[in-house]
Amino acid sequence: MSGKNVISGGRRAALAVVVVIATLATTALGLYGYLVWTPAPAVPVLSGQVFSTSLAVGDRERSYTAYVPARLAPGAPLLVVLHGSFEDGAAIRRNTGYGFDVLADRHGFAVAYPDGYEQGWNDCRRVAATPARRENVDDAGFVRALVADLHGRHGVDDTRFFAAGYSNGGQMVFRLASEMPDRLAGIAAVSANLPVAEDSSCAPMTTSVPVLTMAGTADPISPFRGGEVTIFGFSPRGRVMSADDTARTFVRVNGMTGAPVARALAHRDGATGTVVREAVYREPGKAPVVQYTIEGGGHVIPTEHHRYARIMGPTSHDLDAPTAIWDFFASATGIG
Repeated sequence: MSGKNVISGGRRAALAVVVVIATLATTALGLYGYLVWTPAPAVPVLSGQVFSTSLAVGDRERSYTAYVPARLAPGAPLLVVLHGSFEDGAAIRRNTGYGFDVLADRHGFAVAYPDGYEQGWNDCRRVAATPARRENVDDAGFVRALVADLHGRHGVDDTRFFAAGYSNGGQMVFRLASEMPDRLAGIAAVSANLPVAEDSSCAPMTTSVPVLTMAGTADPISPFRGGEVTIFGFSPRGRVMSADDTARTFVRVNGMTGAPVARALAHRDGATGTVVREAVYREPGKAPVVQYTIEGGGHVIPTEHHRYARIMGPTSHDLDAPTAIWDFFASATGIG
């Protein structure tokens, strides 16, 4: 074989490698675009102030973002929104389509988006492998300090507040309900089921509080029917009850025995094929419980317009979580 043919063959081989690499890169970018990319929601025009700040909690510096409407009455309600793993407060503010900010403007409450320790929370699950859990970070103390800080800055009600959380943040809401139920005016947990007793480090809840839950039947991380929570099959994060047993636990704690009023929500979203079912447990003199089941829904916060990354499963647009959560809180406490 001549030297010229050897060079020509080498060039063809190199070209083939380049083509393969380019094809793989294009495929990877395509998969990323389809599975991971999510469109940015429109930023609303708001009357008030969005700010970020930090405060010392023990020997750690903690931070949060908050939205305060321009006209906030003294003693106004406060809603604390807790993000999921690998997120921060700014992420859940964006991933809820800024819906809580818009509602705060409309209804006159403040909303805070705290940042977890290294993007996670120290919730009740014994085996959750978050840095906050491993280092036993005082996240409940952080929430208390945040409420006190916003009371000092803007005069919000510091005796009772609302808490809503997604995924790891929903698990942290369960911890708050266990440790400080007297401070909670209501809670909401999205894509989070209660830990099973043997995997929980928190005391069983005994004090009633208004509760709203949302869970998708096609959740790839927190199994709707209960079992091991994982990050797509990796990083075990403890066993949880089913979504139905989670709701029934709160119904029992809140002292209710009757059947719920159930209905399917109007179907507005033909693209994903999801169906949202609502079950309302409400009895005179008892703290209500509302359970939303998103049939075919994933590990997402359903909103009217914003779509989560497809890798998390389908996002239903038949239910707007921020609106449903605030309407429930207002109805349960009579502040609306």
